[in-house]
Order: sequence, then C-alpha cells, then structure tokens
Amino acid sequence: MTNLNLSVRTDGFPNVSVRGVGSFGNTQGVGFYIDDVQVFSDASARFGDLERIEVLKGPQGTLYGGSNIGGAVRFITARPDPSAMSGHARLTGGDQGILEAEASLNAPLGDGGWAMRLFGMTGSNDGYLSNPNSVRVNGERNDNPRDIGKVDQEAARVSIAGPISDRLTLYAALRWNTLDGPNDPWSLELDPQFEFPDQIDMSINPRHDRETTAATLELAYDADTFTLTSVTAYTDTESRRQSDLDNSQEWILGLFRPQDIKVFSQELRATSSGSGPLEWLAGLYYIDYEDDLDSDLIFYGGASLFEGIIPDPATEKDVIELVPFEDRLRNRKQQAAFFTASYRTGDLEWGGGVRIDKWEVETTNRQSQLSGRQSETEFLPRLSLTYFLDDSGNNVYATISRGFEPGGFNLGNFAGSNELFGFAAEEATNFELGFKGRFLDNSLTFTAAAFLIKYESRQFELQAADPVTGDFVEGIVNAGDSTQYGLEFDLGWQLSEEWRLSIGAGYVDAEWDSGTILADGTNLSGLTPPYVKDVTAVVAADYDRELASGLRVFARGQLSYNGSFEVDLGNSVENPDFTVASIRVGIGSDRWEFSAGVENLFDEEHYTDATLFPNFNPLVPQDAIIIGTLGQPRLLTAAFKVMF
Repeated sequence: MTNLNLSVRTDGFPNVSVRGVGSFGNTQGVGFYIDDVQVFSDASARFGDLERIEVLKGPQGTLYGGSNIGGAVRFITARPDPSAMSGHARLTGGDQGILEAEASLNAPLGDGGWAMRLFGMTGSNDGYLSNPNSVRVNGERNDNPRDIGKVDQEAARVSIAGPISDRLTLYAALRWNTLDGPNDPWSLELDPQFEFPDQIDMSINPRHDRETTAATLELAYDADTFTLTSVTAYTDTESRRQSDLDNSQEWILGLFRPQDIKVFSQELRATSSGSGPLEWLAGLYYIDYEDDLDSDLIFYGGASLFEGIIPDPATEKDVIELVPFEDRLRNRKQQAAFFTASYRTGDLEWGGGVRIDKWEVETTNRQSQLSGRQSETEFLPRLSLTYFLDDSGNNVYATISRGFEPGGFNLGNFAGSNELFGFAAEEATNFELGFKGRFLDNSLTFTAAAFLIKYESRQFELQAADPVTGDFVEGIVNAGDSTQYGLEFDLGWQLSEEWRLSIGAGYVDAEWDSGTILADGTNLSGLTPPYVKDVTAVVAADYDRELASGLRVFARGQLSYNGSFEVDLGNSVENPDFTVASIRVGIGSDRWEFSAGVENLFDEEHYTDATLFPNFNPLVPQDAIIIGTLGQPRLLTAAFKVMF
C-alpha cells in the first residue's frame, strides 16, 4: 500500500508508519486492532481466519483515541454464521524449512440462530539467518544451532455468536497466540556501505518466547432508531526476551527482559440505524494498561576484553555480574467520550466529530524507588466536507483530523537525577484533500489524496551512554516538530473478466522545523526525520479464469518499490531504496486449491528497517554501529487448501 512503511522487527514486534507519521522501536504511532479491540502486546502475531484487513490513513484520534496518530490497521475476523456448516484446511511448505498447517470450522448450533467458529494454526520455519559460530578471540568456538532466525508459532481462536432475545445479540471470542522466535539477531554494519550480511555472529542465539491469551465480549442491543453496543476485552501477555548486546561471538554483555502486559478495555457506543440524511455515533471508552518489566544486564567473563585481557575459555561464559536494568511498573489509564456525525443535503455531506480523551501515565522504578506521573486531557476534533459529483458516488472531499500518542516515562534514568526521564505526548494534525471515483461501468476505481501534516513533539527512541556512569540508557525523547506533505493515488482496473490491474504510488516530503535542536546540540533544522520513505509504488496484475472442466486457474504478479529513508536523527545514514517482485500461480475448484509462488523473485538485498545503535564490543573501535532487519530473500512456497 502506498505511503505505508510496515515490517516485523527482529524481536517479533511491528514497525510501522503511515505518510511518515509514527516511529519504530518502543514508540509506535499506528494502532493495531482485532475487530474493535486494540492490540498492544502481539500485533504481529498470526490471527488467521480473517474476513479482511483495513488500513486507515491519517490520525484516527476522534474514533480511536491515543496510539493512532498515524492511522490504524484493523484485522476483521470472520464471524460465526448460523446459515451453514463450512470450513477449510491448508498446508504450506517451502524453502527455509517452512511447514505450516491451519484450519477453520464454522458450525451452526441448532435452529436458534447461534453459531460457533474455530480456528487453529501451527507453523515453523528455519529463517534465512545463520550463526556461523566464528572463532572467538581466544581461539574457541560456540556451538549454537546455525538457524539463529528459527521461528515457531501457534494460534487458536474460538468464537460464538447468536441472539439472546429479539433485540439483544452476543458475540464472544477467546484467542491464544504463542511465539518462539529470534530476538534481535541484527545484521551488523560498521559503515553506511551496506553489505547485507545473512550470517549473524552471536555468543548465543537470542530468543523471544511470548504467550498471549485474550478475550472479547460484545453485546449489541437494537433500540429501533439506534444500536447500543458494549465491547469488553482483556488481554494477558507474558514475554521473555534475551539479547546479545555486544552483537558478536564473544561472551561480553547480554540482556534478559521478562515482561508481563495486561490490558482491560471497555467501550460503550450508540450508532444511528435510520436511513435518513443524518448518521451519528456516540460513545464512552476506558482502558487500563499495565506493563510489568524486570530486566537485568548480564556481564559474562568475556567482559575482560574491556580491560584488554584475552578471556579464559574456562570462565568466559560465567556470569560475573547481574545489573538490574529495567525494574519498573508502568500503568496507563485513559477515559474518553466521543461523538461523530454526518449530514447529507443535496450534493453536500457535512461531517464532524470530537473526542475528549484524558490519559494518565504512572511509572515506578522499583530499584531506585523513583517514580513519575503525568496526565493530560486531549481535544481531538475532525471535520469533513464531501461534494458528490454524480449519482454513482464520485466525490471530492476535504478533511481535518487530529491524533496523539500519549507521553510517559522511560525505562531508566540518568545518574544524579531525582526523577524518571519523561517524555511528553506527540500530536499530529492532518489536512487532506482527495477524490474517490468509479468509471467505465464501475470497472475502474480511482482514489487520490494530497495531505499536509503538522507533527508536534515527535517521539523517537534513542540509545545512549549515561554521561556520568557510561551505562547503557534506552530512552524516548521528544525530538521536536516536523512538517510533511505528500501525494498518493490508487487505481484498480478490471480489464476483462480474467484480468485486473492495480497501480498505486505515494510521495512524502518531510522536514524538521527550523530551530529543532537536540539536547546534545545536534541541529535537525531542515533535515528529514527517520523512517520516512520518500516514494512508494506498487503495480500488480491478477488473472483468474474459469475452465470448461469446472476448474479455475489464477495468478498474481506484483512489483513493489520502496524508497530510501534516513535511519538516524542526524541524517548520517540512509537506508537505500529497493524493489521486490513476487509471483504466485495456482489451479483449483470450489472444493480445493493448489498454488505455488516466489517471493522476492530477483533476490533483492534490502533492510526493512535500520538504525544506529551503541557499540558494546571493545574489539570494534567505534562508538556506534548500524543494525538492520534483513529483508526476506528469494523464497519459494507451495500450498494446498481444501474447502467444505
């Protein structure tokens, strides 16, 4: 999709920005949702059995509140259907040891309109990164498995839906997701002349074990002129991450991060259900987000390299010191009231809305006993005007919308400080002018938009050494304000019964505002903020033909261009542009389907993200290194699916 920068980090979390809004690392800016429930702890998990995926561009603050400053990604699940029994099973295999199985079942429950839906998947792959276990400085070798990027995932979901009475319906879902995967096996670059290594030397194969259990209860009451809906959700995630901070085969410095995240949310909304010119929605929202982290820095015997001493093979792997690093409890609460409405009169439709969102963040560092608390009330308006050009729905529109990402406190504090290192909320205001249209008997669709975004107090994650102690400090800072503008369009054309063509492109120009200077004196004025792809484009062709035998053949080819982007605040490093081509072909019927495809057909080397990182390896004589998430190389897969 145009002007969308979306990838999975090497620790299993997503990196995402839309139109250059949002960030990477511990601070995001684009919300992820399963139906109407926001996902904070495992947004990159495999959910499966989806009806569709929606990407909403621009600040979504009025309807969705905080953590949607750049937009929202919604996974819409398939709901239980009481009309018939149905389901599918799918088996996928391919390069890199890929083996994955999934299945779903929809089952009516009697004649009362109730139904149940089940989904499950299990999958593993060896990944495309390897640990060569190179010779250490003392002549010894590690014996790690070579597949440092190996991933195992499992998922299950059960849902039930039906009428409690003539007016009241219920939908309930319970999901379970697990991940056993790599944790930050970064490709390491010592200078901006990228070599894209797929061999990752580390003393251990760092892992991320994560398990999530989540439940949702939705009740909808039909009150004739409006529908009253209650959505209650609870999510519990246990995450255990192990890192090799020196990024080498030497036993020097590690990090262990056990983290527990619990989220409770409640939404109550009323939605108009009439057919008149006025449509409206009003609601109340509450969320309680608790994040418990107790991590330690691990100094091994090989840390003697800091003193110029060659490590003793008998003791270099011994843990010589555990240093509490992030021992804190963070709690965020939000309460909000929101209202939106639209009114159609003739060829004009007026729209507007507002959200009053009060957020409060409290963090306690249990080691230092320092704490911090901050709260604000955000006013998030949205205005729109749409002019319909004809009866087919072709229209031009203008919108103004506002969003924010709450502030908070960092996981550590600098030496000598009597309070936690805090950061304020970031805010963005989006001005947009666009067109939506259908032509040639609805066989051609075209949308286009121009936008201007004022981005205030942008949050960025930085890694730095404490100026007093020299210890590693990870923190989020408000780097400053930026202004960005851009264009985008998407065209879909059904050329014939068999062929469909899709073309899209986007452009973003972003600059730090004049006078933007970091605390260390770095002047960012006029520079491009990190992670903003200047140009994105995609061309895809789909072929689908019914054969006389009752079979169908289908194919899809896609070419995606991703522009370059800066990876640091000082613009000293740029991640180069890259183009990825993919193709998939298949044959099937209404009962079965077989397909095979190649991802990254031309084996283009690229990083989906990259950043500067402090150097903790005394054998490398420089303060900072470049770390990157290596993109998927050429990959061949095949899948067989049966439907009933």
